[in-house]
Amino acid sequence: MPEILTTEQAATYLQLSPDAVKRLARLGRLPGAKVGRGWRFRKADLDEMFTEAMVDRALVEEAERRAREATDEDFVSWEEVRAKPEALP
Repeated sequence: MPEILTTEQAATYLQLSPDAVKRLARLGRLPGAKVGRGWRFRKADLDEMFTEAMVDRALVEEAERRAREATDEDFVSWEEVRAKPEALP
């Protein structure tokens, strides 16, 4: 697959419709550049976007797991945070 993708190539790569790819690009949710009347996408940017999304999701899952396993001693009240923000772990 080439380094620079057309809308149709990006759609195939992302398993989306070309219309969805164009809409996401117009909304700024998909990294791309408008070239003339079409869009172009760097494959590396698409890969990086999904890598970051997976890392973000992993962090959320870890935070949710910790919240489920946490006890009352693990929590710091808002008042304590406001009084001594430097004391946070």
